[in-house]
Amino acid sequence: MQSSILEHFRKVEDVEEQEIQWVIPRWIPKGGITLLVGDGGIGKTNLWSYLVSRLSAGLPTMLDNEEVEREAGPGNVAVLDIKNGVLTEKINTTCIYFSKEDSTSKRLKKNFEMYDANMESIGTVDVEHLAGFTYKSQDLDELIDRERPALVVFDPIQAFFPNGSSMTSRQQSRQVLDHLVRLAQEYDTAFLLVCHTNKKKTEDWRQRFTGSADLADIARSVIYTAYTEMRLETGERVRYISNEKNSYAKQESTVLYVMKDGGRIEFAGMSEKRFADYVADEGKRTKESAKPRGQKEICREMILNLLKGGKRMPVKELNESLEAAGIGRKAIDVAKSELEHEGIIVRRRENVGSTPRWMISLSQGGVGEAGGEE
Repeated sequence: MQSSILEHFRKVEDVEEQEIQWVIPRWIPKGGITLLVGDGGIGKTNLWSYLVSRLSAGLPTMLDNEEVEREAGPGNVAVLDIKNGVLTEKINTTCIYFSKEDSTSKRLKKNFEMYDANMESIGTVDVEHLAGFTYKSQDLDELIDRERPALVVFDPIQAFFPNGSSMTSRQQSRQVLDHLVRLAQEYDTAFLLVCHTNKKKTEDWRQRFTGSADLADIARSVIYTAYTEMRLETGERVRYISNEKNSYAKQESTVLYVMKDGGRIEFAGMSEKRFADYVADEGKRTKESAKPRGQKEICREMILNLLKGGKRMPVKELNESLEAAGIGRKAIDVAKSELEHEGIIVRRRENVGSTPRWMISLSQGGVGEAGGEE
């Protein structure tokens, strides 16, 4: 018979205060849910398999600071065998993952090998055996109780919701994930749920991932990964990892990284920008590139093309060529004036026979005589 809640009532004064424990300090807390959010194709699977690999071997990750010291491997834990009522000691599994996106034999094991993982510290169930397996499966409870993992990864988040439960429903998503929260707190385990983004163009990260906003409320930490506007000299696009929500610590600075040949992740620096800043940068670039060019900009380009290669021509002839192309006289005058002021072109008065004419050419570093035109 279930005990009454009154039996567990107590004054806060009698509650023992505990320090937050971390799988990765200030990024992934134990005893709660962390969301890893990113666009399709950004490399979320590669990222979490990198983290799992490093954790399994007791190695630092690019999210760790210099002070972190991680155990070299899984430790011994006392486990109560409920069925037989005996206490036994076993080696715990550092990380467990469930992926309906990728096969262990075809891809994920190669990733773990690339990052020097301790394979004995990583556990999984092959994708072909995950049909019907959900966050509320009794098998999950028993597995967590038996293995006591530090980190459990679900990729992607929506693949493990029970049939009939919707991620877009606040009530249903809360009911489903509350079960994970209970497991996380009971076993001091961290759950990392991998989320895809939607197509919305917004600077609010909460509106970018698929599912109810309650997912962000339930999560104790939210990690976002996407591209920056930068590239290395070797051509790789620079990605970022930003800590958009952190319930237990100050948000960490954003980590920059690249994926080299073969998908290997390498640290590329730090940034104080976050998701909203990068989205705003992208919006500015898109707006500038979509902005139609005015006659003046087109005229400037045509003048430079007409004069390239050291060509000199009469101003009158240049004007006639531009007008024939449909450029208005006002735009022509403004474009020439700007280019001359910037020292890009020069106009000089020259005598052709007995007739003085204004000639125009690209500047060679000198400044032309100011004056009128024909």
